Amino acid sequence: MKDAWRYGLAWLPFWLGAQGVGIGILQPDPAAILHLESNSKGLLLPRLTRNQRDAIPNPPAGLTIFNTQDSIVEYYNGRCWLPAYAESCDDCNFTLTANPTSGTIDHINTQSVQTTITLTQTAGTSQPIALQVYSTLPAYTSYSFTPPILTGSGSATLTITAEPIAPHGTYPIVIQAVCGNTIKNIVYTLTIDSCYRVLILNNATNYNLTAANPQIPTGQPVCVIVHTYPGVEVSATSPANPAFTTGNLHPQSVVALIHEGAFLGRGGDGATGAPLPNYSLPGQPGGDAVHITARTHLYLRNGHIFGGGGGGASVGVEQNFNIPIVGGITIGISAGGGGGAQLGRGGRPSGNFTIGYFAPGQDATGGITATAGQGGLLTLVWTYTVSLGIANIDLTVRPEGYGGRGGDYGYPGREGFIRVCLEGQVRPAIGSPVPFSLGCYPQGNFVLQSGGSPGYAIRRIGGAPLLPYPDNYYLTGLIRGRIGP
Repeated sequence: MKDAWRYGLAWLPFWLGAQGVGIGILQPDPAAILHLESNSKGLLLPRLTRNQRDAIPNPPAGLTIFNTQDSIVEYYNGRCWLPAYAESCDDCNFTLTANPTSGTIDHINTQSVQTTITLTQTAGTSQPIALQVYSTLPAYTSYSFTPPILTGSGSATLTITAEPIAPHGTYPIVIQAVCGNTIKNIVYTLTIDSCYRVLILNNATNYNLTAANPQIPTGQPVCVIVHTYPGVEVSATSPANPAFTTGNLHPQSVVALIHEGAFLGRGGDGATGAPLPNYSLPGQPGGDAVHITARTHLYLRNGHIFGGGGGGASVGVEQNFNIPIVGGITIGISAGGGGGAQLGRGGRPSGNFTIGYFAPGQDATGGITATAGQGGLLTLVWTYTVSLGIANIDLTVRPEGYGGRGGDYGYPGREGFIRVCLEGQVRPAIGSPVPFSLGCYPQGNFVLQSGGSPGYAIRRIGGAPLLPYPDNYYLTGLIRGRIGP
């Protein structure tokens, strides 16, 4: 009992026998070499940090400590230190933390949030630990880990990105780490802010987003979702105006365009007739379908965005002739260009001639299935007769050619072609007719003008970005025309 007093055990019943040592009990269990009993105290193991633990030379199998860094009881199994609950050195035990534990996406300043995931392997050999998001994310939200797998201890960055049309609200995001049979979870709280919402339910012309919706602020950045419904056509009344524009939004605003209808740029008019010698006029450019003035996300759901077709060029010849006895006459032949899709007008006549003929260009039709107008067609041959009493002079005009056809959606108008030959005969009162020729025109360096250029499908005003469509020239079933600045 002196040893008991020496070690501070005198307050406990102490018994030492062949069966084992009992502390707090007079008859220790015969299967135990040391049997402890107390209803108010515990067993205090040596308390060591990891470095102190690892500095123990040649630890015997079964040596047990309390790890103060990881707050766990550990034992040495002859190969490695293990938590009391672990079975093998190949078990993977780790801690999992996130910093920060919440974030907000407002779409204007932030389109994504990030958090640092830290893993600390507390026992077992160094092993790959896979990271994933276990919960179902809101629609139009995605995530990525960089890197997605950590070996042993380390950190990874979780990035969560939400598109403007992602449903607003607050969502618990379960982050999961998996290593062997060990799975651990932590929760990150994601908040997605709401946007203004505009519905276009009826046909419209020259639609200006901010003018049509004065509740949307223009002096500060905002997020706006615009939904054009199926069957709705938004068109322009002239090539000078876009069919749809985001208007005067603050340039740092964000627009999400859910498009199921049609934005149709106005077609360019065909060129008018030619009143000057060897004259050809260019067709009018087509109008733009859409102007964006802020960062825009385009969601095409079978919606159409068509730049107006360019107007066709006109062609013409005007020639002055001095015919003996008859005197001077002016002959003018011309054909107008066809109108560009949509609703571009065909070219109309211009000029006054002594002898003249004009073939007007056709108007284009409208709507999604609009077709461009054909240029005027020069096929009519006619004879102009001058009676002089003692003789008649017949002047025959033989034109061939056409005005340029208007362009379909996204296409330029075309150039035309013309050639006019003039011949005649003098029919005296007595004797046989005497034929003569005045030649064919145009002659020399005759330049045909080109048709008008097509309108943009989407014009980026002030460098406003369009996602996910790069600048290019598109001729698809849904986009026709250029996207660019």
